[in-house]
Order: sequence, then structure tokens, then C-alpha cells
Amino acid sequence: MEARVVEVAADGTGAYSRIQDALDALGELAPDETQECIIHIAPGTYEETVEIRRPHVTLLGECADQAKIRGIHGAFEEMPDGTKRGTFRTYVVLVDAFDCRLENLTIENAAGDGREAGQALALYADGDRLVVDSCRLLGHQDTVFLGPLPPTEVKPGGFRGPKEHAPRIPTRQYWRRCYIEGDVDFIFGGATAFFESCELHSLNRDMDVNGYVTAASTPEEMPYGFVFHGCSFTGECAENTVYLGRPWREYAKTALVDCWLGPHIRRDGFWDWNKEKARECAEYRGALLSGPGATTDEWVPFASTIQEDQLVRYSRENVLAGEDGWDPEGGGIADTETSKLSENGRTVHTDTYCADDEAFAKRFDREARQCRFVGQTAEDFLAWQKVARQKLAEALKLDAIEKVEPRASLVGTASVPGHIERRKYLLEVEPDVWMPVYVLMPDAPLRDEEGRSYTFICPHGHQGAGAASVAGILGVPAVDEAIRRFNYDYGLRLARHGYVAICPEARGWGERRSWKGQGDTVDAYVRGTCLNEARMAEPLGLTLLGLLVSDLQRLIDWIEAEPELSAKHLGCVGFSGGGMQTLYLAALDERVKCAFISGYLYGVKDALLHLNGNCSCNYVPDLWKLFDMGDLASLIAPRPLLVQSADHDHLMGPRGLANVFEQTDIVWRAYELLGKEDRFKHEVIPGEHHLGVLSFADDIAWLLAASTERNDG
Repeated sequence: MEARVVEVAADGTGAYSRIQDALDALGELAPDETQECIIHIAPGTYEETVEIRRPHVTLLGECADQAKIRGIHGAFEEMPDGTKRGTFRTYVVLVDAFDCRLENLTIENAAGDGREAGQALALYADGDRLVVDSCRLLGHQDTVFLGPLPPTEVKPGGFRGPKEHAPRIPTRQYWRRCYIEGDVDFIFGGATAFFESCELHSLNRDMDVNGYVTAASTPEEMPYGFVFHGCSFTGECAENTVYLGRPWREYAKTALVDCWLGPHIRRDGFWDWNKEKARECAEYRGALLSGPGATTDEWVPFASTIQEDQLVRYSRENVLAGEDGWDPEGGGIADTETSKLSENGRTVHTDTYCADDEAFAKRFDREARQCRFVGQTAEDFLAWQKVARQKLAEALKLDAIEKVEPRASLVGTASVPGHIERRKYLLEVEPDVWMPVYVLMPDAPLRDEEGRSYTFICPHGHQGAGAASVAGILGVPAVDEAIRRFNYDYGLRLARHGYVAICPEARGWGERRSWKGQGDTVDAYVRGTCLNEARMAEPLGLTLLGLLVSDLQRLIDWIEAEPELSAKHLGCVGFSGGGMQTLYLAALDERVKCAFISGYLYGVKDALLHLNGNCSCNYVPDLWKLFDMGDLASLIAPRPLLVQSADHDHLMGPRGLANVFEQTDIVWRAYELLGKEDRFKHEVIPGEHHLGVLSFADDIAWLLAASTERNDG
């Protein structure tokens, strides 16, 4: 008989919008209870209580992270009759039928911490031959109950719920590839349950004993209780604070085979719950355990290891067989990778990699820097510069970008302490493509011999919310954090020293984020969408780096048209990704008269190729075949250039400053060849990746003095 499929969608696009409505309709849709019925659950959150009371029913979610069934009932909740709800009426999903299946679902009881909400079941599972596959079960205390109930209560009314007076029928359950989280007894009950490749995650309660993974109540006559095979016991608790189990009833049986145990697992393994008889009757066993909590030497005396010749007894086929030979996987013992897990218990540790890093490095050595300078004289160098700039422009696809005449609109002004006015403009950089620009204008700016204000372009880098951090915007904690971390407010620092600082917003950042990165979360706000920009640009014959440079060139066009700004001595200052923009802009555009590059100039092979963690805006097709960083910086010669490197900057790569010195040596030789060694300076500062500010004012003054000297001469 063909299975009956019923569609459920929370947004109303299915036959039903509630799961329970679909289940209730099965009596009419599939009156023969031997017919398999599949309730397909579309993505969405279903705030309801779900009860499966007929056999051969599958709840199939689209995928576990997207199909969520959620409830909020806890045992301490007061019922209309004035009684407490109790443990067994808190369930989100109840399975009270045989041959059912739950797959690709999240089932969550969000009542909260059991110390406040009481026990709170996500799943009440009391049916034989139940399969739970690829599901997430979320809760705190008593997350999943695997029936049947014990024969009698310890306290009157303790079993109040759907199966309180029902016969106690043994059940077999197969749990595969599931994630179950909780703290106290979050897997408990009397079922024979085989857990295969599941993660059992203990939540932290900040107590000396943070919890118990299992609390079995195996009936005395049953040969198996809970068996965990190839499972990982992870947690966010302090070391040695979580028990693997305790006996809810005296004949509790729990076995672990080929499992990984995290450091949170107590070295004594199990607790007897102060039940003297349990020390004689309970069966806690383990074998082939790995991980920091895996030692069995200190286990309590009533727990034992499984001998090799006994392991077959704990196979899936034997545990679940019963009288009908049930095996939901169709035979065969599953090989697992559990013993190879890394220290986090969630990934496989790999000793030997078949990576292609070395092959790329060798290719770099064979093919890189084909356009490097190989001449001998200053004339040779100047001729090389002309050709190299053209090749660089071609690599960046600058000719493919549509140019516009400078056009800017003022959208607001603000007062900044230190007698500075902050103006905000929108500048058109391509037809109908606009770049926000902050201009920090001191009341009494330093002026050149023509009475125009000394001006610096200040492109921003990454992790700083775009231009906001460089402009020193106040009152935004995420921006403040970036400034504290990196000294990111160099535009504002320049303005306080009397210079006009122009802080443009790069594509993919701040107000220019693509739709993929728009939003108000800190991560979205602080980080950009460079990767998205690059993916859109490159298949269209553009490069993101070329677009960034082109935008800055349109900004220079606008500066040249502004009578109060000095283009004659125009400088560019940038840190990190802002240093990248400064490097390429100054290399290509001689209208930049001096440049300050911090936290960026390092050899490609060690940094961009080996580390391979930089933003996608750094990566341009064919570029490394032409140039290394020192070659690019040589295109700035003989204009004044200051390079700043932090001595422990991780972006330099494994060789640290040695990688930087190789590139600055290339630059130095260019300036030396032109007889302008005094116009290149390399400054090493202590610390991690950041902009050094101790000599910042002197550095800027040196750049301007060298620039003025060059133009005067």
C-alpha cells in the first residue's frame, strides 16, 4: 500500500498549517491504520503540542535546523485546577504508538532551567520500534523520556499524564545521528534504546555537579537499557562535573561502546543516587572509550568494562532484535570515526593532509613577479614604472569601469570636539552608484603656500564598520570597540592635528553593504560584504580591488575641483584594508603625493597565499604572476612613502617581519636607484595588528615635509 503524504506548512502553503491538525485528519485521510502516513513538515516554527497516537506515522521535517516544534511547559507550572503540571504533562511531542518515525526535526522545550521551571520534556516517546533520525532535542532537565514508565511511582501523582494508568509495555527505540542537550537526567526512562552516532551535550549549571546524562529505569527482566555506540558526550561545563548516569530505578542498564567522553565527565562515571540496592542490580558498562573523560580506572565499583568477547552482545542487531528480529538499519555493524575525534569531541583529528598548499607555493615560485623590475639605471626604472602601471591597471580592469564627472551632495553636518566640523557627502562614483564620504574639517586647518587646506584621503580597513571608525563617530559601541582595538580613528586624529581628513566608505561596507550583509547585528554592522561584491564583480569582467581604486580616483577628481582643498600636496593614509587601498591608489595615481601604509605591506607568498584568510578584495586574477607587494610599492617612488609594521602582526605570516623586510628591501632599492632614499621610511612598532599612534603626528609631518620639498624642487 502506497504511503499517504500530507503537507504541513506554517505559512499556510500546505494542506495544514498545524502538525496536530494533519495528524487528527489521518483517520479520514487514511482510515486503515496499517497504511504508512508521512507528515511532511515545511520550514517554520510550530508552537504547538503534538501527539502521535496511531502506528506507522512519520513526522518528516525538511531539515532539522528549519522544521522546529516548540513548547514552553514546565513541571512547576500551575494548572487550572490548582495542581502542578508535573513532569509527564510537559511534553512538546508525544509518541504513543508503534512503528513511528521522527526525522529531520528540532523539538524544543523552552521552559528553561529546571531549577526554576521544573522538569520539561521535549519528547515523550513510548512506542515500540520507534526511529528518531537526524533530529535535535533541546531542553534542560528531562529533555527526552523513553517509555515505558516504571511500574510504580515513588510519590503519589508523580506519573500524572497520558500513560499514568496504561500497561507498561516494553519498547525498543533507535536513535541515529541526533543531537540531544540538557543538564539533569536529560535522557531517562525504561526503554531499550540504541543511540548511534549521537551527540549528547551537557549544559552548564555552574554547580559542583552540573548534571547527569542518563537516568535509566530499565525493567528487571529486560537485558538492555540504554546503549550508546559511536556517540560523543560533549559539554560546556567545568571539568569533572557531569555524571554519565544514575539509576532512576535499581535495575538501570546503560552501556557505552566506542564513545568519546569530554573533560566534563566525572572520572567516577556514575552515581548510585543513594540507592544501596542499585549498587548490586544496576548495570553500567563501557568499552573502547576515548577522549579526556574516557578513563575507566576510577569508575565506581558497580560499573565495569566490557570485555572484547562480549562486545557483540551490544551490537544494534542484538540490542533491538527482540522476538521479531527488528533491525531498522538492515543489518551490519556500523564503523565509526569516534575514536579519532579531536579535543572538541565534534570533529575528526587529521594527522596527514593531502592539501595543495605546497603545489600552489611552488607554482608561485615558478610564475610570480613576471613584471618585476630587472633594469640597472634610474631611466630603466622610470620606463618600467610606466609599463608596470599599465599592466596593473589592466589586471584591475580599470578600463571596464564606467567613469563619471565628480558630483557630490551634502547630506549633513555635525560638530566634533576639537573645533572640527564633520560633513557627510554622497559622491557619485559610477552612474547611479554613490559613495558616502565623511569630511573632517578643522576650524583652522593647516594650509599650503596657496592657502588651501592640507588634505588626506583616509580609506578604511576591515572589522570597523566602514568609514565610521576612521571618522571617529561617537556613541556607537561597536565603532568604539574597533577604535579601541586597532586605533582605527586615524581620520579624526589627522583632523585634530589640523589636516582635512576625507574618509570614504568602501564598497561592501557600512551604508554600502550588499543585501547579504545588511542588518543591525554587531557582526553584520562591523563586517562587510567584500566576498559578495567580488562574486558579483569578477564574472562581469571587473575586480573588486579595481572598483575600490576607481572610487578613490573619482574622489580625487572631486578634491581637485574643491577650491578649499589642496590637491597639490594630497596624501593618503590607510591601515590594514585601508593600507591596501592606499598602496594600490598611490601606485596607480600620481596625484597622490605621499602615502602612509600601516599593517599591510608584506610578501604575498607568506601572507595572502599561505595564510589565505584575508578578505576577498585582496585577490585579483593573474596579479601575483605580475607583482609582489614590494614591486607595487615601488610604483610610488620617488613620492614620500612611510610603511608601518607591527612586530607581532599575524597577517605577516609565519616568518613575521622577515617577510616584510624582503618587500621593503625591494622598495628601498627603487628609492636608492632614484637617489631619493630619504623619502622612504619603514617603521616597526610593538604589538599585534594595529595602527601605531605614538609617532603618528611626526610621521604625517615628515610625509608632508618630504612632499613639499619634492614639489618645490
